[in-house]
Amino acid sequence: MRGRKLEFKIQNLSLDMGETSFENMFLNTYVPMADGDSLKLFLLVYKDLKNEGSVDLEKIKKQLLFDDEKLEKCLNYWVNMGVFRKKDKGNGEYFYEIISLRQLYFGESKNEDSSSMLDISKRKSVMFDSVERIIQRKLTPQDIRRIQETLDEYKQDPELVTEAFRQAKEINNVDVKYVMGFLKTWRDQSIFSLNDLKIKEEREKLLRQKQSKKNIRKKIFTSKNKNSANKSFSQKAREERFRRILEGDDR
Repeated sequence: MRGRKLEFKIQNLSLDMGETSFENMFLNTYVPMADGDSLKLFLLVYKDLKNEGSVDLEKIKKQLLFDDEKLEKCLNYWVNMGVFRKKDKGNGEYFYEIISLRQLYFGESKNEDSSSMLDISKRKSVMFDSVERIIQRKLTPQDIRRIQETLDEYKQDPELVTEAFRQAKEINNVDVKYVMGFLKTWRDQSIFSLNDLKIKEEREKLLRQKQSKKNIRKKIFTSKNKNSANKSFSQKAREERFRRILEGDDR
């Protein structure tokens, strides 16, 4: 098979027995990294939810030949990866919610017009792509959720996230929690857009230049005063020597 270009085609179906669609973002992110047992569990749970609206875990356990321990391990895997969200019903019972990666990427729609939502969605898509290139790995749902929640809480532009990761990369620490500290610091400084950050950096640059010039002038002034003092002392010494010569008291 090495060196051969293999082609694949989907057969046209004459009988529809049902299909289940999956988000491409899930397939691209988790199929390469998930272990086989956890992936099998997810696929069957997702299929049942999509097609039947409910899940029979006992049936799935029999299909996969899982015992209770293995089932719990696979469920916890997806919870830890942020794909399953464990939620309390309020009566001492709980259920699992399968999150949407698209929803995580683009956030909730909250009474914004469609053109505005489309713009922010495109900018967030660019942001996440840029961040993944910077950190050289796929963002996990936990990463995405943390970034999304930080943006929503601080009301900042997506471009600031990209800049935060770029700066963090320069100091070799791209841990998402650490990078979100950049956004908090900027929020505290009333920085909500990349333009705000550039203005702040330009002001700091001008202040440094101004301080540098001030220090240079101070050094020059100090040097002149020192030279003047030395010159004044030398002049007085010469005048005193000349006076002694005139008085015939030069020793």
